[in-house]
Amino acid sequence: MWGVGLGVISRGDRFAATDNTVVLPGFTRVDAAVFATLSPRLRAHVNVENLFDERYSWAAHNNNNIAPGSPRAVRLALTTRF
Repeated sequence: MWGVGLGVISRGDRFAATDNTVVLPGFTRVDAAVFATLSPRLRAHVNVENLFDERYSWAAHNNNNIAPGSPRAVRLALTTRF
């Protein structure tokens, strides 16, 4: 009837570009989920990405184009089967 999930993404320090002048610091992000089966055809989900609201840089295309990671995001869903 109930279920939970936990995911951990961890990355070490890495360079932003091939010239090795800018270092993106490492980070650890935790995601979580809870779901409930309400009936044989109906299921509810709550997903939380970045549970602890970690600030991090997800990617870099060069030393000046660094993409921040998503702040905490919560998604609610209700799914059904026909």
